[in-house]
Amino acid sequence: MTIDMQTVISNMRALKSKGVTYSMSGSRTGADGTADCSGAVYSSLNTAGANLSLGNTDSLFTDLPSLGFSKTDPPYAYGDIFIFGIQGQSSGAAGHTGIFLDANQIIHCNYGDNGVGIGDFNTVRSYDGNPPFTVFRLAGQQPTPTEDATSETNTKENMDNSGEIEEYSYIGDKLCIKGWHFSSIPTKSNSGDDNSGGGGSSGSGGTVDWNDVQSRAQFFMNVCHDLGIPLNTALALAANAYVESSLEPSALEPMEASGAQGKGYFQWSYAYNWGDVPNHMSRSYEDAKYQINFAKSNSGQWISVGYGSWDNFWKGTDSPEVLTNAWVASWERPANIGNRWATFTSVVNVDALTYGDKSISVTRARASSVTTGKELLEIYDATNDKKLKTVEVELKSRKDIAKDNPDVDGIEWSGIDLCITFESTNPFYIQFVRVRSDGVSKILNVQQLFFPHSSSRSNIGRDYSKDDEFLIACTDKNGKNQFVRKIIGGLSWSIEGNEVPSCTFTIPIYEAEKFDGHMDCKVIIFKKVFDGIVKMITLNKDEETATIELDHKISEWDYRQIPNNYTVKNETFPSVFCQSPFLYSTDWYVNNDAQAQKEKINYAFSRQGHLEALTKAVSLTDKLWWRVGTRYDRFLEIGSFGEKKKYILSETGQTDRHIKIIGNVSISKQFDNIFNVATVYGEKSDSSQVSLTLRECYLDQQQQGHDIIAGFPIVILNPTANREQKNFYTNITKIASNNSLEYAILDEFSINLEQGKLIEKTISMNDVAPFEEDGKTISDEERAKQSRVAYNAAVKQLKAARRYDEITVQIGELPSDLNVLDRIYFDYHNSIELFDKCSRYCKKIYEASDDFYITKIDTTFDNNLVETNTLTLSKELHRNDSNY
Repeated sequence: MTIDMQTVISNMRALKSKGVTYSMSGSRTGADGTADCSGAVYSSLNTAGANLSLGNTDSLFTDLPSLGFSKTDPPYAYGDIFIFGIQGQSSGAAGHTGIFLDANQIIHCNYGDNGVGIGDFNTVRSYDGNPPFTVFRLAGQQPTPTEDATSETNTKENMDNSGEIEEYSYIGDKLCIKGWHFSSIPTKSNSGDDNSGGGGSSGSGGTVDWNDVQSRAQFFMNVCHDLGIPLNTALALAANAYVESSLEPSALEPMEASGAQGKGYFQWSYAYNWGDVPNHMSRSYEDAKYQINFAKSNSGQWISVGYGSWDNFWKGTDSPEVLTNAWVASWERPANIGNRWATFTSVVNVDALTYGDKSISVTRARASSVTTGKELLEIYDATNDKKLKTVEVELKSRKDIAKDNPDVDGIEWSGIDLCITFESTNPFYIQFVRVRSDGVSKILNVQQLFFPHSSSRSNIGRDYSKDDEFLIACTDKNGKNQFVRKIIGGLSWSIEGNEVPSCTFTIPIYEAEKFDGHMDCKVIIFKKVFDGIVKMITLNKDEETATIELDHKISEWDYRQIPNNYTVKNETFPSVFCQSPFLYSTDWYVNNDAQAQKEKINYAFSRQGHLEALTKAVSLTDKLWWRVGTRYDRFLEIGSFGEKKKYILSETGQTDRHIKIIGNVSISKQFDNIFNVATVYGEKSDSSQVSLTLRECYLDQQQQGHDIIAGFPIVILNPTANREQKNFYTNITKIASNNSLEYAILDEFSINLEQGKLIEKTISMNDVAPFEEDGKTISDEERAKQSRVAYNAAVKQLKAARRYDEITVQIGELPSDLNVLDRIYFDYHNSIELFDKCSRYCKKIYEASDDFYITKIDTTFDNNLVETNTLTLSKELHRNDSNY
């Protein structure tokens, strides 16, 4: 594929406007908001179709010639790529790279600018100590620079064919992509499109049927066109005028007691903002034009309330719906702005209106001054480059991209956010193609391969609880098994929820040659199996022994990582973790309980190991955990667990249900990291993420008259309280100005446990904050959802921060159907006095039930292979820093 250097430079500029910061230790490509010099160049080349693996400055010496570049001499030109340093010695900080914008100016990602900047080549080289350098030029191409190639400002010319795929996923048969793709607009002479609203008219507004709202709307649009008002602004004014006066310039409201009386299109109510409107109240073209022009000149009525400036409104670069809201919120300013655009379009056929001599469509109206052409998603078979499918893409609004690039006309309507149904038996790749109205195609390449799905195995596998033997089986990479049957001093392992179990044993040194790092190793021992991977081998030549340390095989899930920005939306745990790309391999059996099959995942994973991703996903739920056990190999369970098993832990009892306690019972009271008042805090991490607040949840709680989750009320902290005491206010009304107040969640259960002592902590919730969709302003409904997300996440942390007791008991053989996170009856009354220094509230907890969770199992086989187990018990499951 021919590399288009205009596209390469456009995407360097996209990294610049995105505000990436300089780092050699992050993604290096801008995917995570950081980039370095070579990573930025590689990323931009790949967007233009290079398809290179991410390298460094030194690898560019060989990668560029593979694309058709060759060394060149001065004068340097637009699109030439420079490399500081000598080949073989220029990697890391020893080299630097960037792209020429003309004979002297370069664009490069660098430490000095802390991101992508534009500077003079000789000056940059001088700052670097005048290192040797090489410049490469793409053979057969002398790209024509844009007129503003060296400008610090991004424009529609120097940003042509730029974009980024920010999120993607392929789960089941659903392919989802989110990002943006901008292509500059053809000139008016080529496209024939004129959306500016300028130009002449008959000056009469045309014939009007005043009994027909469609005719009144067309008359209004004709007047706006003659006034040179941009199309989208004209539509926004029409939508507001319809709600105010039904598009009737002679409308007159009854006189109010205050003397206010709405007049004309926009229903001016007071004499100080009437102007001469009362003398221009007829249905004539001249009076209609006067009223609209008067509104256009009355900037003093505009008060910015978060919907943009007066000047921005009259530019008309936002969508009609956004501009409609801007006008009503900033100029009309009613108590409730409602949805005037929806009201207007429900009665007026916008597609049937004309503007000047051009027809209007809702799609065209969205992107003023733009004839975008068609955006296409093309899917190709990665084994033969055969096109498999083409899908037309509806471009979405991206106000965040427009904000980053205020001088790039038309870039707002470049958003991509789609999900399609698609299946392939071969790996595939995608690209986005903008077919402009002048027939020119602009291609944005996506550096991501998608693979056919593989699923977890369907059979549960061998049940080792039926194997009453001992052996250690080592399996090399070729599948060859070797066995060890002798150990020295016994063996042990430890299992917890959301944790990788470990196992240790010692063998004669002559058996050590059977083991190697990362080798599969099963310890099969009397109805149990520890399914492991060799982590460490320690040789003791004096004792002639070798100590082998294993990690459970679940650790291999972190051998592979989820790609950058792999976004999962509204998917269940089975649909995600039972198939690629989250499933490590088809050798695994993944069991999901009923709760796991109901819980939904909404999270953007990025360069996380598969196990790290699973742990993160369960931590964002209130009840789910993952665990492995000692009954099956490569067997993973995801669920809420807590199944009550039939067994009884007791010092006495002789039935099959009894598990006899054989050692001392001890209790540990955990008071670390307790808090029971959570103040939720959030901050914006980028232009699309919303800061967090509990305000909407608090108002919802007031309206319902009860806690959203029982026992976790939201309160307002009194900002004037003294050091010794904070008062909680719960009677702030819905209309009271309370944006600056501090909201907190109380854990009443924990407060009782602490005998009334309040312990406050601030919780940051940035990673669970929702993101804007399609660049739209966050609605009240979305803010309410966001508030609920923050509330739910804070409640989870409050539960995890309660005091708790851990009881340890020692038993003999552990039944094969008993695992960590199960519940068991504990007959403790004859074993230990649990109520020592326990409040009455604490005692009630224990008196309510004798069931306890098993939170940890430590298993030991002594030198004679006699099994003992130490169980850690707790009334509740607790997530700590290691398993949260």
